[in-house]
Amino acid sequence: MDWEEKTKSRSGQESYDDLVKDEISFSKATGYDKEMTAVVPLAQLARREEERLKRIESQGRADQEAPEEKQRVIPVGEIIDVLRAARSVEEVAGVLVEMVANLVPRVLLLWEKNDVLYGFASRGMGLEEVKLLTIELPREILRDLTCLNLDLDSFRGPPRMTDMVKRLYEILGGKPKEVLVVPVYVTPEDRWILYGDNFNDALPAFELRLVEVIVSRAGARADLLMDGKTW
Repeated sequence: MDWEEKTKSRSGQESYDDLVKDEISFSKATGYDKEMTAVVPLAQLARREEERLKRIESQGRADQEAPEEKQRVIPVGEIIDVLRAARSVEEVAGVLVEMVANLVPRVLLLWEKNDVLYGFASRGMGLEEVKLLTIELPREILRDLTCLNLDLDSFRGPPRMTDMVKRLYEILGGKPKEVLVVPVYVTPEDRWILYGDNFNDALPAFELRLVEVIVSRAGARADLLMDGKTW
């Protein structure tokens, strides 16, 4: 039975949550792709959203955009649904990088604690799990990279190059043309830094506010899980 048939055999929000939980359980049982390091594959969610956009475009929006300018938008409601189904901080991180990778090709999630950035999850970077988890960088690299303090504000633009930043790009395999950096506080002591790039090309067109919402919602869900709470 394929995904659509399973959906038809269930009903409403409960069936959707159950499907996401099943996919998380299946991923954990079989072992997720270590190179991709995203816990929850969301290919079916992406396909469903693409179908929804096609219906919208058929009502008149498609004619207003050139094909190469189209971008897939993830509704905030679906972001909340999928994050609610995540039952661990690791699953939240996997969902986060998977969703953002629908908008930005290469995504790296860093966990900041005690002024040190640790590799936590990635998508599209080609990082093996061991290499990802050995990433350890000083917080100052964010200022070197963006020339900003980045307490809460996001950054999109060309990266600055310093010795510290070169260290990062030795790990990631080369300097990109443009980068995205979005910080979010998970707890007063813990912060997540979402980093994205498109390698040698500029970042694709996307709504920055949507990415900020995704990261913010993920941080809030991780905070609740770390406190042992549920939505």
